[in-house]
Amino acid sequence: MSWISSLCALYDVNAQRAGEVENWSRGGKTYPLMLLPLSHTTVRARIEITLDQDGNFLDAHALQKEEFSETIAPSTEEAMSRTSTTIAPYPLFDGLKYVAGDFLDYVKIDLDKQKKIDDTQKNITECFPKYIDSLGRWCSSEFAHPKVCAVYQYLSGKTLMRDLIEHGIITLDEKGLASSKQKINGDELPKATVRFRVRTRKTVDASAMLNDADNVYDSAIWLDKTVQQSFIDFYASLQATEDLCYLSGEITRTSSLHPKKIRYDGDGTKLISANDDENFSYRGRFNTKDKKTGFNEALSIGYKTSQKAHNALKWIIRRQGFTRGGVYVVTWESTLNDLPAFYERAANIINALPEDTDEIEPTEDTLFEDDDPFNTDTNYATAKELNAAFNGYASKLNDTSLMTVLALDSATPGRLAITYYKNLASSRYLDNIRTWHESCCWKHQYWKDQKIHIYEGMASISDIAHAVYGTEQNKKLVLRTNKDGKNPMLISAFDRLRPCIIDGAAIPKDMVRAAVIKASNPLAYEVNRNYLKVLHIACSLVKRMYWEKMQKKETGGVVFSMELDTSNKDRSYLYGRLLAIAEHIERRTYERGETRSSNAERYMQAFAQKPFRIWATIRRNINPYLNSLKPGSREYYKNLFAEITRLFNEGDFESIATLDGKYLLGYDCQRMALREHKLIENTSASENNIDGNEKEE
Repeated sequence: MSWISSLCALYDVNAQRAGEVENWSRGGKTYPLMLLPLSHTTVRARIEITLDQDGNFLDAHALQKEEFSETIAPSTEEAMSRTSTTIAPYPLFDGLKYVAGDFLDYVKIDLDKQKKIDDTQKNITECFPKYIDSLGRWCSSEFAHPKVCAVYQYLSGKTLMRDLIEHGIITLDEKGLASSKQKINGDELPKATVRFRVRTRKTVDASAMLNDADNVYDSAIWLDKTVQQSFIDFYASLQATEDLCYLSGEITRTSSLHPKKIRYDGDGTKLISANDDENFSYRGRFNTKDKKTGFNEALSIGYKTSQKAHNALKWIIRRQGFTRGGVYVVTWESTLNDLPAFYERAANIINALPEDTDEIEPTEDTLFEDDDPFNTDTNYATAKELNAAFNGYASKLNDTSLMTVLALDSATPGRLAITYYKNLASSRYLDNIRTWHESCCWKHQYWKDQKIHIYEGMASISDIAHAVYGTEQNKKLVLRTNKDGKNPMLISAFDRLRPCIIDGAAIPKDMVRAAVIKASNPLAYEVNRNYLKVLHIACSLVKRMYWEKMQKKETGGVVFSMELDTSNKDRSYLYGRLLAIAEHIERRTYERGETRSSNAERYMQAFAQKPFRIWATIRRNINPYLNSLKPGSREYYKNLFAEITRLFNEGDFESIATLDGKYLLGYDCQRMALREHKLIENTSASENNIDGNEKEE
């Protein structure tokens, strides 16, 4: 199934929603959501005018910022694709230069050069006649609507600007003119869009008002479905070129101009365009160069097909789209069941949270502080809970359920491209995401509601990109941004990790290496939580890499546990354990609030390259700290050193080979085990000594 077919199917399934404004909740916020009818778009209204059913002016007011200004507006192909120099009116709601026949009577064009003034005046002079002619043809057709006719009757009188001035919406200078640069809620006068209400004198009982599914009795024309259908029928009746639609296989009205505003209201990019009407790129391959039909020899798309696909895409992006670094990603299930997005962290899948999380002000903390948040059981989401969440999602699916994944990006302001498209069975999609989180499962953390939350699974793609490619700036992990506001490394991470998650492809080895290098340099991070994020994501990526080797039955393949494996004899894993113990011993002697770097921090990078040689230096440097501990604790750590050293295979301890990423797994697991041991140790001391003095071991 092609991406257009998927979008058309989405539109058809939800066609009953078309033309309605829904209150959609997402990320703790509620906002209006609209699936546009065919031949309609959205405009941001700045002025609202109320008329009676005979077209008499009743009231007008400028919409305030807190008022809902997004308006469903009838539109032609030309209006949807118009530029700043094109004169193509929207059939009903448009800017003042189109709808006000007396615009130039009250407005002076405030520009710096006379030629610009003359050109602008000429442009505005042509706007109203085209607008009123188009509206008149609609009102004189068999598809005319009384509310639209009331608007036509009023605007034909050319008194709009005068009425707005009398109501104080537009102010005049001492010469009795308004500057074209005067703004109404951010838009200059020529572009300030006007929408209309029409009040009828007809008496309506309460039951009819309550059961008004089509909003016939609502004075807001933009919400009246009968007005919407009136224009759809009128526009369909107009003469147009017919040809073969390459998607439906039918001879139907085709479209050469396709909608904009795909990703957001001000988006000027297009997915489909054909504007090479003078010098065809494939010159010599076409029978004709006619501007209206020549493009059809390369691609012919039916008007309804284009409208359904674009309107469905606009709707689903606003409903459940995700954007990071300029890339827009949207996923949906064929019947709109809630399924986890592939790019989310495990915690969001468990709690059905959006990717965005609250930021807290970073504090001055050490890399390995005693009050490690991983010691607490609060706000902890386990792998068991993650698996239960996946089972819950799976229970909603049926055998015909399909999942669609779409990614969009634009290289220029005018062109939008689909950089990724995948349509697959929802059960397979869900299984692949489950496998991703299970194979990468590690303990991670994030901040939400001013609290730290711990979860088992895999971090989000955004978190991975920040950890692997980001740097710490102003106590936050950030990625380099281009002049156009995009993050190339974030885009790259999405492109490279998406196949790993959705298709089960192999994880990029260079990404794993980069993560290990970053995690081997704790001195590059001032804030503890930033280093912990890098460390734990590196552990997840390393774990995934060796899991893949096991799946392929390659040498060295193994599934690592998040808990300390005291029987693991891998050289790198064991050296990582030794480093964690050395770190822990030195930290135990620090005074509260002491922030100096430990020997393990300073030597960690070199240790990963020359473990045998650097370990001798670290071991010698921690002797004073070890000797300062109480006899029982000192003996415990010495025995732990000896126990780990005995696990090395013959020749491994003295080898000059560098460590691989497994040393981070051993380091983090041993670190967490020592934290737990300290908690037990402190608890036992408190229980056995009421006076609060530490009991000698």
